[in-house]
Amino acid sequence: MRKAGKIWFSIVFVLFIGFMWMMVQTFKPVRNVQPDDVLKVSGTVIEVKESSGFDIVLTLQSDTHYYYINRGLQTGLTVEGLQKEILNKTVTLYPIKRWTIFTRDSNMGHISKLMIGNRVLYNEINNDTHEKTIQ
Repeated sequence: MRKAGKIWFSIVFVLFIGFMWMMVQTFKPVRNVQPDDVLKVSGTVIEVKESSGFDIVLTLQSDTHYYYINRGLQTGLTVEGLQKEILNKTVTLYPIKRWTIFTRDSNMGHISKLMIGNRVLYNEINNDTHEKTIQ
């Protein structure tokens, strides 16, 4: 193989490794969430709805992120119950903090903890100051 071929192969190999690393980071499942793995976001809930895969989607006023409770309907939460409890009220969300090619600001939108005031409605964070609501 000539020198130009070796250089081209090396560049392609490095790009391939970088691409594979980004794919692993992007599609890595969310498991064993720790307090350092989340962001804190507050806002007024303007919409609560059901999504595919038993997810519950929350929309915050003046926020373009897509926030969801993964399989929230299977954890005992209901869309109707959340609408009565948090619609048009200020809540604190703790979404997963992870950089991916799709979430360059590190806000994945996967809600690990949902609070209204000092009350925890949903919590999947291990070693948190509040008790987990799911096992």
